[in-house]
Amino acid sequence: MDIKHSLAELQALPTLQQSHTDNLKKDTGKERVWLSRMTVADGMAYNHQVTVEVFSNGKWNIVDTYQAQ
Repeated sequence: MDIKHSLAELQALPTLQQSHTDNLKKDTGKERVWLSRMTVADGMAYNHQVTVEVFSNGKWNIVDTYQAQ
């Protein structure tokens, strides 16, 4: 995905759902954007990881992960 959401933008959005480690910040039915609550202290590669999923062929597929700035 070419669109990278900033940390400030994602934090300003309401949390639509919480998973064990992430907050769902955007859900269009075809794309979901998750912001991780975990940090490098928890074993993540970096703080504020964003995971972007796209619904394709009947399932959600991760298409991008990055550190929100």
